Amino acid sequence: MVSKQCMNCLHRIDSVEGSLICLAFPDGIPEAIVTGEVDHSRPYPGDNGFQYEPELPDDGNY
Repeated sequence: MVSKQCMNCLHRIDSVEGSLICLAFPDGIPEAIVTGEVDHSRPYPGDNGFQYEPELPDDGNY
């Protein structure tokens, strides 16, 4: 299951060849982030300075 955080991230790029990618992880998002085990609103090794930013407001009105 893909984390809600990844699916709602401003930096997400559509999957390529079955792999989720984003500006932080152009070669593939680490499994710990994709599964939600790690909250990527804080720096994570190799994230190129990008962390989670919501694409849509998190107010439940979307």
